[in-house]
Amino acid sequence: MNRLIFTVTNDLNYDRRMMRTCISLVEAGYKVKIIGRKQTNSLAIISQSYKQKRIRCIFDKGKAFYIEYNIRLFFYLLFQKFDAACAVDLDTNSTGTDRFEAQKEKRFYDAHEYFTEVPELLGRPFEKSIWEKNSVIFNS
Repeated sequence: MNRLIFTVTNDLNYDRRMMRTCISLVEAGYKVKIIGRKQTNSLAIISQSYKQKRIRCIFDKGKAFYIEYNIRLFFYLLFQKFDAACAVDLDTNSTGTDRFEAQKEKRFYDAHEYFTEVPELLGRPFEKSIWEKNSVIFNS
């Protein structure tokens, strides 16, 4: 197992935590690819020791963005070869779960925050239930 894919919804040029993670894994001998998003104001991608892919979406925020991004991510991942993948936060988790179950790859979930309890979801039971479902699926 040496080919790893990470999925995020942010711009790869500004995610220092993921940069450090990917560089450390490359230095440990892994082949790493990270998939993020391309926004209209994104600068050219900064060259790194790992592969990077940006997905361009029509929508930039809200439910439409998450739905579109996950659909595009799913189809992109269908044609990728990897040994393990990590969904960083719940916003890329459902796509990853569907793809990983189909191919039986190993999967990881990076939960550096308890997302289902963020203020944006309080008082929004439907939206919260979607994120909680993704959390349960991935941790089962």
